[in-house]
Amino acid sequence: MSLFQPISIVSKKEAKAPIAKQFAAFETHKEVLLSTLQKGRKIDPHSKPFDAVKSWDEIARLASLYFWGRVMKQSSLSTRETIKRLQQLYNALRKAHGLTRRAIRDGIEDELFRAWFVQKNISLISAAGAATLDNEGSSLARVAEDIKELVEALATLTALSHTAAIIADVPQKGGRPDLLPKDCIQGLARVYRTSTGTKPGRGAGPFANFAAGFALAVGKTGFSRRSLIDAIQDAHLQFKPSWFDGKPPPF
Repeated sequence: MSLFQPISIVSKKEAKAPIAKQFAAFETHKEVLLSTLQKGRKIDPHSKPFDAVKSWDEIARLASLYFWGRVMKQSSLSTRETIKRLQQLYNALRKAHGLTRRAIRDGIEDELFRAWFVQKNISLISAAGAATLDNEGSSLARVAEDIKELVEALATLTALSHTAAIIADVPQKGGRPDLLPKDCIQGLARVYRTSTGTKPGRGAGPFANFAAGFALAVGKTGFSRRSLIDAIQDAHLQFKPSWFDGKPPPF
């Protein structure tokens, strides 16, 4: 049997298969979204013509990122399984940290000390001799400090796994997910600003209509206009600089 497996070439169509159905449904909203976007255009003698092709490409890219985000979320561990794994990790690390501390207290640190030199293929006798000539602190002391830092790192990892399990077990505020991801709303604000030449508003108005149309196009239904405006305002507060600011970000 060959150790090298042939590399399979995946077509563009096959690569997009997981989101093909959702994206096809999204495309049926193309004319409505472009029309809504065009209504927000700044019209004056210096305005650039509305570029429908470029605008749609950017809207479609945001939709693809949104759908792929959902696919990734569905393929990840459930909240219950995540909490279970973190608790298992915490219990194992807690036991390992306790065993390590007891071992060092009982003098087994010396064996770890010798093992370090064995792994490095260094003679402990020659290292001790060299240490007497080291005016900045012996290499032996540095090895002991390295072992101490490893034990402290194990304690830190134990605490982190415990905290992570607690955080994962806390339900989302309100018990409902965001209407749209905050970075998606910022992306919509960027598309709106570059396509229309006007700053997107954070309340009821043309941008909220555009964001609502996008939300419906990706399959969000039953949301209130108030919840949409709250999501827009929250997305603005989470990003600095924001596309809702007076001066747009330099990117």
